[in-house]
Amino acid sequence: MNLSKRCFISNKLEEVFTPNTIAKLTYVKRELIEDDLEKYIKVPGKQIVVYGHSGSGKTTLLRNTLIKLEQKFIRVHCEKSTTFEDILLQAFDELNVYYVVENSISSTNKISSEIKADYKAISTKISSEISSSITEKTIKIVPPQLTPMKLAKFLGEAECVLVIEDFHKVIDTEKQRIADVIKIFIDSANEYPNVKIICIGAVGTARELIQLDSNLNSRIAELLVPLMTNFQIESIVKKGMDLLNVKMEQKLIDKIVYYSNNLASITHQMCYDICYHTGIKKMRVLKKTLKEDSFKVAVDSYVRKNSDTFSKIYDSVISNPFGWNVLKKFDFTEKEYLSFDEILRSIPRERKTLNDDLEDFLSQLGTPEYEEVIRYDRNSKKYSISSPFFRAFLKMKLALEKNEISERNRHKSRKKNKLYNIEEPKINELILSEDFLNNYYQHLDNYLIRHITLRNEIIERNLDKNNPKHKYH
Repeated sequence: MNLSKRCFISNKLEEVFTPNTIAKLTYVKRELIEDDLEKYIKVPGKQIVVYGHSGSGKTTLLRNTLIKLEQKFIRVHCEKSTTFEDILLQAFDELNVYYVVENSISSTNKISSEIKADYKAISTKISSEISSSITEKTIKIVPPQLTPMKLAKFLGEAECVLVIEDFHKVIDTEKQRIADVIKIFIDSANEYPNVKIICIGAVGTARELIQLDSNLNSRIAELLVPLMTNFQIESIVKKGMDLLNVKMEQKLIDKIVYYSNNLASITHQMCYDICYHTGIKKMRVLKKTLKEDSFKVAVDSYVRKNSDTFSKIYDSVISNPFGWNVLKKFDFTEKEYLSFDEILRSIPRERKTLNDDLEDFLSQLGTPEYEEVIRYDRNSKKYSISSPFFRAFLKMKLALEKNEISERNRHKSRKKNKLYNIEEPKINELILSEDFLNNYYQHLDNYLIRHITLRNEIIERNLDKNNPKHKYH
């Protein structure tokens, strides 16, 4: 882009790197999964479950695909407390734009007057709110006229798709009711070909639905959104930097790629932090080069923002009888990936458990409840700590605990020998001082160096296999 154009185009940092919202300017296409998604969206009656790791780009992928197809949609968001009635009401409220707002250009004029009148009648009923004098909380009541079949009809008339986000958070009893609704939507496709539900959830979401009703097996398209490849992560970085007229040193890009865990959301966050703290708030008129040392800014920011989350994850994991031993094994080993047997051998004899119990626990550590701290690779059948950031935190946390134990032992010995009371030493806490951040950054660098060394060893071994003469030179 030439200088004159850059003077009139002003891409803002918050529009380029979007860690908490869908990517638009830096969207990287994933053709294979996009083609499958487009295909199933067009199949009448086919309901869809889009699942994958948190931050892998599920919502971004789906939204961009729906926009590309010019497919109208409404979305409802789930929390742990979300009930089936909440979903009905959210969906009904979101439909307002198609039934209440008048727009002569919009295709909503195709909706029959009878259906519009039906919608307005239910809307009036919902508007009747009941105030509880005890809790002083206003609640909405789902009128009997608002049934799943009626919702499917409203969506069908509006030619609109219902997107249910974070489906995995809903409790099992409510999931069962949603599974029943999906069957209704499948049947409604005979009259309204475009009506469908698209659920977005964590790994295992599709399996949960099938387990709730085996009849859904052939009627639901299960689409796994995989972790992004290193090339795709690098494409996000380079695309964003081009939009801001910034050049990054390749070493800095390599660090972002490695520490992203192949997650788009972390990539966006690191790039945002680096740009923000180096004064890049919008597209530059003159190109600026960012060097490798800029990465420490992103690390400091990320640690400050996530230290409490890391502490909560750690506390949750060690509350399990063998949770501490699992984390200790990952910290102690030089390996990045561990087999189930390697982890099992780390459990002390007095805490030995059934293989199934440990396997279930490791699976739980891969769920959003534990921030997906453990990642399981189905190909190698091995486990790893998903985030280098958490692994560096873990090393410092365990080192601090070791110091605490030594300190307690010294005080106990002194108390016994001198026969006078000594106050119990205060438990050390992780203080985000400059020394802490410097040590943390050093641990991160060590993991990257180890990763590069292992990668080079693998490349060397492959060269030896493919070219026997290579090892003699």
